[in-house]
Amino acid sequence: MKFAVFALVAALCLVTINANAVGFTDDLPTEFVPSEFADDEFVDIEQYHIFSSFWWIAKAALKTLKGVNCSIKQVIMIRDAAVNFLPSLQNCGTDAVNAYANVITATQNVIDTCNAIIQTNEQVCNNDESTNVSTSTPKTCFSTLLKQFYTLNKQLKAVNTAIKKVPSIPSDAADCANQAVNDLTSPMTNFASSIKACSKLTS
Repeated sequence: MKFAVFALVAALCLVTINANAVGFTDDLPTEFVPSEFADDEFVDIEQYHIFSSFWWIAKAALKTLKGVNCSIKQVIMIRDAAVNFLPSLQNCGTDAVNAYANVITATQNVIDTCNAIIQTNEQVCNNDESTNVSTSTPKTCFSTLLKQFYTLNKQLKAVNTAIKKVPSIPSDAADCANQAVNDLTSPMTNFASSIKACSKLTS
């Protein structure tokens, strides 16, 4: 009897091993999808990391229209700096423009996202910059802005990475370009801390 039981267990183990060998495995737990995105037709888990500290900061800041308006002001500052970057860099000469080609591309992505955020605030949120109330942000407005803010934060990091990879250029052009870069990155550097400050306005 004991032999029969042992043989049955051994047979079941063999079946399991063979199943795994041909690609059949137990289903793994699905990724956690934040409730704000649960209604989306497609959610890119790699894009929206709930373990990102910025994700939680932005979520807190965007909960109320007061926090939204504070955050939008930071976006406008970044957009203005990014828009001014290209003409400032062009004044530094061709060498600077060529050397900063990747930075220019990354900066344009930032401008596009900033414009999208501002458009969302106006058209989806129906929000006015002068609004200074603590009412809750409408769901569609909140979820759309949260995605856009997270994307913007990633793009700001991409700009910083591109700047670090800029090749050497003649000193006169380099001095000019450095000033243009400083003007560009000044509001970007403080973005996360500024949004965190905005989040405290919602309490």
